[in-house]
Amino acid sequence: MAETRDVYMNRMQMLIFYAMAKDLWVEAARRFGKTDGVIGPRIWAAADSQPQGAGGFLGASRKQLFSRTVPGVIAAIERFYGMKEGTHFGWGKPPKGTPPCIIRPKSYENCLWFANGHLIHTLSLATLGSANGMTLNELFGDECKFLPKKKIDEEVMPALSGMVHPLGDRRFSEENPYYKSTCFVSDASLSNRGNWLGKGEEKMQDVVNDGGPCDGMTYQQIKDELDAYAGRVIFFNELLRSAKKSGHRVQVVSADTKERILALAAAVERREGQFRIIPRQYGVDTKGTIDTLLSYKLIEQADAELLYDYKYLITHDEQMEMFAIRNSKKYQKHINDLRCAAFYYIRASSLDNIDILGEDYIRRMKRDLPPLVFAISILNIRPKKSGEGFYCNFDPDIHTYIDDDCPAVNDSYKIKQGKQIVGGTAYGTEYESPDFDYLSNIKDCTLDGDLRDDLDLEVALDYNNLINWICIGQLYKRGGVETLNVINSMFVKNGGMIQDLIRDFDRYYTPHKKKNRKINYYYSHTAKFKLHGISMDDIKDTVIKELRKYGWEVNPIDMGQAPGHMQKYKDINEAFAGFGYPAIAFNKQNNEPLTAAVEQCDVKLSYGRNGSTFSKQKGGEKLSVDAQDATPEELRTDGTDAFDELYMGVKHFRQGFSMLMTPSGN
Repeated sequence: MAETRDVYMNRMQMLIFYAMAKDLWVEAARRFGKTDGVIGPRIWAAADSQPQGAGGFLGASRKQLFSRTVPGVIAAIERFYGMKEGTHFGWGKPPKGTPPCIIRPKSYENCLWFANGHLIHTLSLATLGSANGMTLNELFGDECKFLPKKKIDEEVMPALSGMVHPLGDRRFSEENPYYKSTCFVSDASLSNRGNWLGKGEEKMQDVVNDGGPCDGMTYQQIKDELDAYAGRVIFFNELLRSAKKSGHRVQVVSADTKERILALAAAVERREGQFRIIPRQYGVDTKGTIDTLLSYKLIEQADAELLYDYKYLITHDEQMEMFAIRNSKKYQKHINDLRCAAFYYIRASSLDNIDILGEDYIRRMKRDLPPLVFAISILNIRPKKSGEGFYCNFDPDIHTYIDDDCPAVNDSYKIKQGKQIVGGTAYGTEYESPDFDYLSNIKDCTLDGDLRDDLDLEVALDYNNLINWICIGQLYKRGGVETLNVINSMFVKNGGMIQDLIRDFDRYYTPHKKKNRKINYYYSHTAKFKLHGISMDDIKDTVIKELRKYGWEVNPIDMGQAPGHMQKYKDINEAFAGFGYPAIAFNKQNNEPLTAAVEQCDVKLSYGRNGSTFSKQKGGEKLSVDAQDATPEELRTDGTDAFDELYMGVKHFRQGFSMLMTPSGN
């Protein structure tokens, strides 16, 4: 494990890694490398600094943890450190000979172990009290836009009390920046309320008031100093690595000499004056160029070696700086004090990972994505706040859920072969672990714990030239109250048709179809028209025909004229407020675009002779998707119209649903 490895990190990831801040919040755009370049390297760094300690890894659900996060972390640890699963770390109970954790858990079922005895407990926030009774030294959280901050503060943060080492090891103290540390990471959210990490930007101006070495500094000042330190570490590391790789050596010279040699190198590079005789294909720092310059007596012998190594010249001050970083205990203590006091918030865009993604990827995303989606997903620019909302009583902290009943995780366990090294001898071992490869490749409803096979699917659609939506729900009690659980929503755009949407729906729900084929399909007058030049059938007939083609038993429910905006506003907001039934709950992970659209849906008031009229603000639907301020199709009102149809259909037209209900659900 002491092996020196040459691995790639983008500059932002390196700044984060070398800063080693106690509390790290990263809000980054798509494809930045959050798991591979931030979480993975930090997990082992924290574990390595606290042998036989324990940390926690937060996820919204086991579905998220086991199908996305944990497989990515395992791959990152192996890539970054060269460690091997089953030898240096593994899943479940550690093999014999592994030092025991200071506080042994009651169960190793959801643990990632390291060979030094450190454990990482995976904690699902969908499981009540998942951190109860635990004592953690560090905490990680991925996809934080799905993690309720209030629940983290109330249920998990109390466990971050830190273990006390029985022998007083100072690594288990406030002198270690990883002790009682946090690392929260998420990508950009489609809504303003969806990601509490953004508030970290404001916190950077807070002043440290702990009486310690950093008392009186703002977190921004601490971050700036740590960034400057990390920048110099990166510079010197790259200088030494590149010199060794290219066969050059680092030379220490005076500032004047360095300036003179760099000017000489620039003149040779540009082939100025007497240097025009040097062939263009020759680089400045090649033996051939140096020999040519000497043979024509264009440079002095004393300058030849310095010119050859001109990229690797450092001044005496830079040498002292390098010495301080490596060897000065006083300077190292100062940096450690900064790390231990640091709250480090950082925003990153996909451009920060352009060396891996390539410029073509960015150009393609700018070409293919609507401007607002490109701004949010690639550039990590926050969306503008919505005005007065049509769904004024909707609260994502109350009306969304993440269900953790995921039998597929339990069913995926298999025996893996590992290797334990004791006294220099390797011994084969076996251990049981979830099949992370299998789980990460599941693209259907197998991992949806809120899907009830004994209940019919309730569906409604919205039909549009630009985008077509389907909302899927099931009616069952949640918290003792009869609830329309919006378990999923899907859409097709960019020319996708109803047939494409039904195909995607069927592919996703094929495992459920094998157990229950029944669908209640709600439609109104908005589905009673033909797609001119495409089909002779009404839209509703096309939907029914496509569903039956795939083997679904469809119960069409005609709602007649669609309810007006005022009726929908009243019924749905009463349900959100807890006064109307059924109640409403959205699966947070399966409905991110839909809930963002619900949150951003504005109200339009119009006044005339007969008084005011009240409706959704649909002006954004008229804009071209290429307009600078255009709302992406999936965040417009189309998806909310499908949801409205589903709720009003279930409430007023579903056979067997009783309108006479009490808040207890009885």
